[in-house]
Amino acid sequence: MNSELEFIAKAAELRPLLAKNAAQSEADRRIVEENMRALEDAGLMELMVPKRFGGHGVRMETMLRVAAELAKGCPSTAWVQTVMNISAWFATRASWQAQQDMFNAAGRPRLCGSLEPTRNIRAVKGGAIVSGRWDFTSGCWHSNWCICGVPIPDENGQATDSGWAFIPMADLRIEDSWHAAGMKGTGSCIVVAEEVFVPAHRLMSLRGEHVDEAWQTRHRPEPCDYWPLKPVLVLGLIGPILGIAEAALEAVAEQTHLRGIKYTVYSRKSDSPVVQHHFAKAALMVDTARFHIMRAAADVDCAGAGAEMDPITRARVRGDSGYAAEVAREAVELLVSITGGSAFPESNPLQRYWRDIGSASRHASLTAMTDFEIYGRALLGREANITHIV
Repeated sequence: MNSELEFIAKAAELRPLLAKNAAQSEADRRIVEENMRALEDAGLMELMVPKRFGGHGVRMETMLRVAAELAKGCPSTAWVQTVMNISAWFATRASWQAQQDMFNAAGRPRLCGSLEPTRNIRAVKGGAIVSGRWDFTSGCWHSNWCICGVPIPDENGQATDSGWAFIPMADLRIEDSWHAAGMKGTGSCIVVAEEVFVPAHRLMSLRGEHVDEAWQTRHRPEPCDYWPLKPVLVLGLIGPILGIAEAALEAVAEQTHLRGIKYTVYSRKSDSPVVQHHFAKAALMVDTARFHIMRAAADVDCAGAGAEMDPITRARVRGDSGYAAEVAREAVELLVSITGGSAFPESNPLQRYWRDIGSASRHASLTAMTDFEIYGRALLGREANITHIV
């Protein structure tokens, strides 16, 4: 536990550096190397990697709190750190041979991913030939492997399932396509495969949470080995969003003491009962987001301790995640309204928080409407028919 708290403290210590480089990361449209080196030196790029592969295997709560601290300095850096950690953990679900390819090779595996399947795949002896384009591939500039969504062909060569291919970045091409209003520094470009051979052991069906059927006998299982696949892929993304909302709350609290309300008698916004009311509401909204995030993290960590996560709890993690993202975004909108026009100069980090949470909270996995339908169906005993896995 103490070592995990140290990771949170290290993340907090990086805030000034990340804030200093935030504008440059946005201008470059990718994370500056100084930030990436700092994350590496602090041990924050392998938080979700099991200890057997040289990682730290931290609890989900710790991972989320680390990402939140990083986001207070640079949301884009926190997002890339989060996605690459999740992708590395995801790779431990692959076949044993694929894990050996990635984790026992020279150098640390650094993974990115775009999970929406392409349709250009054909079965060949020993594997498949893959061609396609995958967008929103955050962290691709800093990765040496990519998880690409693909149909999975059966023994007759017919695509009867969906899943993923683990492909070295050396076999792929990055299309420098990321020009966005929010999360500008994430470098979430399009990754392209052109007739790339993928051996069969690097193809993974979404039907199983562990491709390697003997995973429990090959090594001593760790808590993160028991984490459920889809809840982690969704909940894992929420840490930077919480950090953005907390940082915005902190920034506005400070700024209300420094500026007045034009065309009124208030020389400090903090003296205004209306501002006090709205700020209290925003603070409670951030608290609400934090509650739902940490409740979901506790559910995942309980699964890591060996508890079975039933279908309703899995669906609730989806609901918690979507609701937290929505409430956090609404809190930042309210905080921006309190600040007014002075929130938008580039010198004010609040404009970055506003743009970034507007983008990140609308990630497909965090779309509240979808997550609410999944949770509502589970609560009402209706078939979960809008997604293959919950």
